[in-house]
Amino acid sequence: MTASEKLRRFYSRFGQSDHVLILINADPDAIASAMAVRRLLWRRVAGVNIASVNVVKRPDNLAMIRLLSVRIIHADELPPEKRFNRVVLVDSQPNHHEIFEKFTPDVIIDHHPDTGVTVPFCDIRPDYGATASIMTEYLRAAKLKPSVKLATALFYAIKTDTHNFTRHTRTEDMNAFQFLFRYVNLSLARKIEHADIRL
Repeated sequence: MTASEKLRRFYSRFGQSDHVLILINADPDAIASAMAVRRLLWRRVAGVNIASVNVVKRPDNLAMIRLLSVRIIHADELPPEKRFNRVVLVDSQPNHHEIFEKFTPDVIIDHHPDTGVTVPFCDIRPDYGATASIMTEYLRAAKLKPSVKLATALFYAIKTDTHNFTRHTRTEDMNAFQFLFRYVNLSLARKIEHADIRL
């Protein structure tokens, strides 16, 4: 299936009146991928929220959220009156965390080994080094130019998850990285990478 066909199938899961919840186990790859999903759905749905199942403590993750202005709330703090009729999991699958099992995902996009999950739209590619590489392909298929912050997030995520391309990397990861390089703010990426560790 081509990237354009996958994008069409992804978009077919959503309508203008949908309220979408993107669930993540927050790390650079998950955060960047959630940002990409939010960009893909901009003006296509009624609203998008990102929620993490973990408490973000790592300095680089905190710096990434702060410097790239990412709005993330903890899943336990989701307001009960907020009704989400579409749930998206990125960089994870339902059995990766007990909180995920409380939700019924409509979409899963991930690069971890396939756990055999069945959802309306599933794109799991365990041969990829990062989910951010997959999401970059979606953006390119949608002919969307990533903002500086989104490009920086995806760039940093690929760099992190592939350990600077020293592990589990394929050509598609490098292609995504090269595409993002023209839009990235390297100063921002360095600030995230070298985030101060508070004693």
